[in-house]
Amino acid sequence: MDLIGILTLALIWGSSFLFIKIGLNSGMSPVLVAGGRLAIGAALLWGVVLARRLFAPGSFKKPIPRDRAIWAKIALIGLVNNAIPFVLIAWGEQRISSGLTSVLNSSMPLFTVLFAHFLTRDDRITPAKALGVLIGFAGVGVVIAPGAGDLSGELPGSLAIVVASAAYAIATVLIRKVLIGATDPIATGAAQLFTGFIWLTPLVFATGAAAHLDAIPLDAILAIVALGLLCTGLAYVIYYLLIQRVKASQMSLVTYLLPVTALGYGALFLREEIMLHALAGFGLIVSGILLVNADAVRRANAAPARAARLAALSQHTER
Repeated sequence: MDLIGILTLALIWGSSFLFIKIGLNSGMSPVLVAGGRLAIGAALLWGVVLARRLFAPGSFKKPIPRDRAIWAKIALIGLVNNAIPFVLIAWGEQRISSGLTSVLNSSMPLFTVLFAHFLTRDDRITPAKALGVLIGFAGVGVVIAPGAGDLSGELPGSLAIVVASAAYAIATVLIRKVLIGATDPIATGAAQLFTGFIWLTPLVFATGAAAHLDAIPLDAILAIVALGLLCTGLAYVIYYLLIQRVKASQMSLVTYLLPVTALGYGALFLREEIMLHALAGFGLIVSGILLVNADAVRRANAAPARAARLAALSQHTER
């Protein structure tokens, strides 16, 4: 069942790039796509929070966030993890294919390694991790290289996706440092999406994105509803349920499967060509992530052994 959940999550998240492209192709602006996604996703998660309070009050291990300091942290995460990357991904996807977007977005774990090294004390870069990061970013370079000469289209679009991936990585480290264990995860997710929407609301009106809401075609409306309900709201609930049951190494399968599903959706529904350089770059990115993860697992497994040796040494000294 856990494997089915992981596959389902990859299929849902992989479709997000398809739905974004459908919205953009129908004339929606990147800000409106991101804002609609956040509003619908937040509404779904707040509905889950309300249902849990009404029908399963004992399921709350942590309260709904109330403290101003917690809300300030959630608002920061909503900006870095949702508002900024959602807009950047939609903006970039105006210029590159949905499949290529998903491949570049898979570089997020590489950025996480870098930011964790500088922002935490217990997750440092090792030689093996450094090699993995270099290999992974070489893959990013392979993906971007063929469009590097298109200074007004493909290159800025690709760079926008890379910056969005870096924003996700910063948010991942921040969540680990300031939010984990503080509040109920689903309530925190609902609050995070809500604050992300609040961040974007002034931009929606400032850019005139809301001026022609009545002219949005039905297929675009359905795509954004699916993006918010499935890829933002429901996917978070599935992810929350899975992380309580499976190991981190198993959850990393989503990272590898998501671009595969997105490439498939793009080819099947949008007639996008799967380019060899995208596959080659994705292979290097995955290789780098695998090397990083292998080093992390090896060190985690070695930690108990080191502790046992220290304990034995301590006992020997005491005797």
